[in-house]
Amino acid sequence: MIMEPYDVYKSYLALKLHFTTDQYDVIKQRGRVRATKEAFFKRTDLFSIKKIANDYSDKEVVDFLVANFVSGDRWGGVFDSESKTTYFSWKKRIESITYTFEKDLGKIAFEAEKIGATPYSFLVSLNNQLPKIVNIYLRHDISIETLVILNKLNNYTDELDRLLSDNIIWPDVSRLIKKYSPFLNINKQKYYDILRTRLGHN
Repeated sequence: MIMEPYDVYKSYLALKLHFTTDQYDVIKQRGRVRATKEAFFKRTDLFSIKKIANDYSDKEVVDFLVANFVSGDRWGGVFDSESKTTYFSWKKRIESITYTFEKDLGKIAFEAEKIGATPYSFLVSLNNQLPKIVNIYLRHDISIETLVILNKLNNYTDELDRLLSDNIIWPDVSRLIKKYSPFLNINKQKYYDILRTRLGHN
């Protein structure tokens, strides 16, 4: 099924609100946003919106938008020249999500071994500093999907939210993890088993 350009525009607005604000939840509010056709037709990026509508099915449009919003670009980068590459890169990670997770755990274990620490300590804030796992993510050495999966398994963000509320970087990372979580469905037991196999018991 092909989405109309105006519907692509509304989906974009809904997902932008979802990923960049704390108040709006696209799942709970079912994508409802205030959007007029007058505002839509005045947009300077109308051609890009129409192209997305023409190139992708309705499900692919949502995936395309989500992929670009979780790429690290606060505004999604949806209409940038790199947006298509970002989408295909995300799609590749999702199609091999188990492999991505295992590979990332290997990197975490290696980093921990280098400093004589346990991998699980990388989820903890020491002296109110960013956890090491976040620094590894910010270096683009592990994926945002791994942070989301680990939070589904360990719920480490709640404690970090309490400790790092004044940190410049953490609130945005925390929001991204939580906002992305509903879009990443996993078999928890399967990933618990992978986690314990790769890193041992906590």
